[in-house]
This record gives sequence, C-alpha cells and structure tokens, in this order.
Amino acid sequence: PIIHDKNYKFELGKAEVLHNGNDATILACGIMVSAALEAKDNLLKSGIDCSVINLSNLSPLDTETILNQANKTGAFVTAEEHYIRGGLNSLVSQLITSNHPIPIESVALTSYGESGESSELLEKYNLTAASIENAVQKVMQRKVWLYKNRELTMENMKAGRAVIELLRAEQVEYLFGVTGLTTNSMVTETYGREDIKFIDTRHEEGAALMAYGYSKVTGKPSVCMTTSGAGTINLAGGISLAYKGRAPVVIISGDTAMEYIGRDGSQAFDLVNILKPLTKIAVQANTTNRVPSLIRDSFRTALSGKQGPVLLDIPRDLLDKEMISDEFLKPASYRSISRTQGDEGLIQLASQMLLNAKSPLLLAGGGVLDSEASKEAVALAELLDMALVPSYGHHDAIPNSHPNYVGPPGSRGSGEAHEAMNKADVILALGTRINQASTAWDYSIINPSTKIIQIDIDPIEIGRNYPVAIGIVGDAAAVGQQLIKHITSTAPEGNNLPEWKETFTNLAQSRLNRLKDEENISENPIMPQQVFPEFNKIFPEDAMITIDAGVAPGLSYDRLKFEHPRTMFNYVGQGALGMGYSVGLGTKLGRPSKTAISIHGDGGFLYTCGEINTAVRHNIPLVSIVLNNNCMGAEKSQQKSLHEEHYVGVNLTNPRFDKLAEVFGAKGFYIEKADQISDAVNEAIKSGMPSVIEIPVQEYFPPAAPTGL
Repeated sequence: PIIHDKNYKFELGKAEVLHNGNDATILACGIMVSAALEAKDNLLKSGIDCSVINLSNLSPLDTETILNQANKTGAFVTAEEHYIRGGLNSLVSQLITSNHPIPIESVALTSYGESGESSELLEKYNLTAASIENAVQKVMQRKVWLYKNRELTMENMKAGRAVIELLRAEQVEYLFGVTGLTTNSMVTETYGREDIKFIDTRHEEGAALMAYGYSKVTGKPSVCMTTSGAGTINLAGGISLAYKGRAPVVIISGDTAMEYIGRDGSQAFDLVNILKPLTKIAVQANTTNRVPSLIRDSFRTALSGKQGPVLLDIPRDLLDKEMISDEFLKPASYRSISRTQGDEGLIQLASQMLLNAKSPLLLAGGGVLDSEASKEAVALAELLDMALVPSYGHHDAIPNSHPNYVGPPGSRGSGEAHEAMNKADVILALGTRINQASTAWDYSIINPSTKIIQIDIDPIEIGRNYPVAIGIVGDAAAVGQQLIKHITSTAPEGNNLPEWKETFTNLAQSRLNRLKDEENISENPIMPQQVFPEFNKIFPEDAMITIDAGVAPGLSYDRLKFEHPRTMFNYVGQGALGMGYSVGLGTKLGRPSKTAISIHGDGGFLYTCGEINTAVRHNIPLVSIVLNNNCMGAEKSQQKSLHEEHYVGVNLTNPRFDKLAEVFGAKGFYIEKADQISDAVNEAIKSGMPSVIEIPVQEYFPPAAPTGL
C-alpha cells in the first residue's frame, strides 16, 4: 500500500487507516471485511489490541457509535464507493470537527468501484490483510495526534513532515516553488494531501509573485519553498515586490548541508546575506531542534507591524533522515493578533484639527487595505465632509463610486485629484507613508501650507516624506475607530462643509466627463483608451484585477473602477515588468470563487508567460489581457522626447499571444475591434480555463497628469 497523508478525509474510492497513538479500530465494508478480520487476528498476535466494525451492517451509518469508538482508538479502512456516497464523508467530517483525536497517517486502498470478483480486486489493489496490518503498525509507530484546534504533539516525527505540520498550524494552503534536492524531505510530505499543496512553477520568480498575489488578496501569510543556490536567488525579483508591497511571504529555502557551507561548495551561496536587504529578517537554522521555533519566529516577524517577507534557510542535513519532537502551538500563543491603537492625547488633537478644517481630504493608503479599514475611512469622510483620494496603487482602499471620491493621484492618475489635494487645508493620511507616486515628494501637489495628520503602523514612516502637524503610530482601522468615537462624542453631527463639498464633487465630475469623452474615440487599430469603457462594462464588480507594469496597462489607473478592497494589484513602486501574470494566478488561488484578470503590455507579458504552463497544469483560470503595441512604451516615449528619437531596444517583434496560449493548452482570443472585447472577456471567464486575450493597440504615450499648482 501507499502510505501518505490524505487531509484526514475520504475521497471516492479511497480508504485510510487512521490512529490515535494507542490501539486500532478498523472500519471496513464490502470486500474489505474479510481482510480486516484477518489483519485483526495478526495484529492481536503482535500485541496490538485491535477491533473491527463492519460498516456493511450499519444502515444508515451509526455515527455516534463510531465517534465514541474513535474516541478510544482511531484506525479505519473502507473501499466500497457506495458507502462513501451513503454518508462516510459526513462521518469523517464529524470526526474532524469533533473533539476526538483524528490521526493523520493513512494508507490508500481502493477498488474504484470496478466490476469483477472480489478476489480479483483484492489481488489487483493489494487489498490484503497484510497491507492493512502494515498500515496499522506504521501509524502506531508514529504516535501523531491531530485535534480540532489543529494543535499537534509530535514525538519523533520526520523533520520534513514537522515543517509541513507547522505550516498547517498557520493555515498555509499552498507552497509555491520549484522542487529541488534540498527540499524533497519537505515537499514529498505534501504527497496525497488536500489541505496543503505544492504549486510547482516554471521559475522561482513566478513562485514569489504567486505568493505575493495570494497574500495580498487574502491578507494571510504565504510560503515559497525553494532549493539551494540559484533556486532561492531566483526569488529576488518577486520578493522585492513583497518587500515593497508589505506582503507576509515566508521563504523556506533548503540549503546545502552544513559541512559545505562557507567552503564554496556546489550550489552553496550566502543566501541569508543575499536576501537580507529584501526581507524583514533572514536567518539560517543551525540545529534540527531549532527549526520549529524559527518557523514560528518567521511568521511572527512577517505578520507584525508593517508586514513583509522573511527568509528561513534550512541546510538539508538538518531535515534529511532527522526526527523532531516538539509541541505544536496555536499562532495566538506565539504572536500578537491585536491591533495597535493610537495615543489618546494625539487622537484628541487630531480630532479637533479635523473638526476645525474647512477643506479636509482623506488620503487612503495601503494600510487601509492591510487593516481592512475601508469602512472607517468612508465613515470619517462622511462625518467630516472630507474629499476621498486613494494613494497611488491602492485605488481599492475606498469605493470609487462614493460621492466623496475624487480620483486617483499620480502621473498616471488624475489632475483633478491633484487639484483637490492642493486645495485641502488638512490632509488625513490614513495608513500611508505618502508615497512618491502620489505626491512626487515635493510641493507640486501638496500645498506647503497644508497640515498633515499622518497615521501609519510603522513609526519610521511618520514625517519621513513630509513634515506632519500630528503623527500617530497605529493600525489604520483601530485609529480610525478612535477618531470616529472621539469626534462623535465632541460633535455628534460632525462637520457640514457645503462649499468644500461642491468644490471636490465638481472636480470629481470633471474627471468623469473627461473619461466619458474618450468613449467617442473610434480608430483602427484600436487606441488603448478604447478598451477601458468595455472593461468597465464586462468586468465583474468584485473581480480581482492585476495591472502589470507598462504604458498601455498603466492607463488602467485612471480608468478602471474599484468598489471592493483587495481587488487591485500592481507593482507598488517596485516597477518590474512581468509581475502581472503570476500575481494574478496567486489572487485566483486565494479567492477561487472570484474572477481574476491580469492586464499586460506585450513587453511585460513575455517576461513570465512560461507560467501559463503552471496555470494549465494546476487549473488556475486566470483571464489575461495583452494590450500589444509592439514596443517598450515608457522607454520609447522617453527616447522620443529626450533622445531625438534614437530608438534602441524599444521596438519589439512578438508572437501571436493567443496562439502562444493555445500551445500551452490555454484558451486564446484575438480582438481587433473594441466591440468584440465584451464577448471575448465573457467567454474567457465562463470557460473556466486559463485564457489569454490579445488586443493589438496603437502606440500612445500619454502626458503625465497635471499637478495642483
């Protein structure tokens, strides 16, 4: 039999042996009963107190009896699919959600419902007494327990297995990476499991980008698992995005054996110091027994304060053939899950300054998304008649249809937002470091006389880019709630600023009118502006949209609408072409019930398009749209305007991207008219397959959005 983990639950045609570290009970049915009885006799002779429950005699299944029995022992086997259909899944579900200890070793014994003599099936699938006996003895030796609260107690567990169980304690669902010799002791422990899967990518950078997308869409930590040397070094491009984008990505790198480190051994590099500048911490395990605590340290660091990636480097000889004894802990026992509140005295001062403001504006940053503070941001804006502007790249922090919403800032954003920011007498910078893309870090957008109240989880960011009138260190949601409470206790009706509201709503309407005029563009080949009205018609309101770097996809920033948090993903100041495809895959894995869309230029798409193979193999139905202008747009624009049209390295020759998708086994679409876009996107979404839609567009190098002064 094949011994492996099975996520502690049945699948059609599968049978398992489970245990609780003491005696064994075998649940059998159909052709398995005779083999189970024979195994019982043999086990009794070897000193294992074993009993058999014949499920064939239980109709319907007497789940209470089985639950009571499982409380005393815990091994069971079945192979007949009609019993699985008849309620065995329900039984196992009850076992898992009950307080009974559910062990985690299993043996695959199956008849797959084939016709034929029982003896033939027993022989074909090795459904013998010996196979059951061996499985029971194996699990008895392990003494592994799994409880409802997911706490485990390990005694002599294989070290690679222990790593996987520690990750499951943090609710990790996926490991992203490329397998290697130094990680096999961990990766192979995911074999046959449904609760944790290894997503093998075609390049390690793709793994890091998928992990980033997963963490940003879920708010949960993710894990990359890569091998020594170049395998882990290849993560650098994607991990730099996680660092810039505050994503809790935990890297577990399998390294060369300890004896080869520091001796220029094969594939031996100082991975800790290579990745240290791109991570919050980077450490190497030096003993096997330290591995569990270092994993807990990694998650605590990745998730604390301003979140970000961490590296845990584990030399292979600390895992291969090693055992670990350790007590599994709940995450709440080793890391804080509370929100950091702001200083009450500063809250009072900020509240009074906001109440005294005549033209206040709320700048909602990435911290609003990280702390899920969109409701607080909107409530403050409504309470105080504040204009709403998201920081660049975080347009989903506030609903774009809100009447106080003006538009996004930045060179690819809207001049109307810049004008509102310039006219504001007080800016409440909620959950933002006030990034360069939003303000240019000068006074061309923010007025020098404007008072800034900055709220950020990271004290280093307070006053770093602009002098502040009040700086509050704290979680955006927690501080937002404190402000609301104090303001409403002082002025229950808040502020009524009709003149200011008219000013910023007129600016918002001016932006909408400007974008409405673009709907009159009708050219062939398509101008890139023509695609966005179609996108806004057909994209689901809660679609997860990843915007790759590049001039053509960059037009999305001022033109796409975002209504829900965690639906916009981009390069957040990291700037790498090609991040969009793999990030989009990660968002789809994080929220499989939602539509995932990525928008690219042709230059960026070819960077990581090999991951279409990953999407096909793992059935990740991402819809990718390539706006193909056959050039490196930003660079060509600059060579045109500043370098006398001396074009070098900017004109591209591309394959047909729809055909490329089809070669990989994905769906491909080729669109030449704007009125074909909706049908293609709709068909791609409904197909449930990875899809690539190519739209040839003209070169268009838009001017930067005008600043406020």
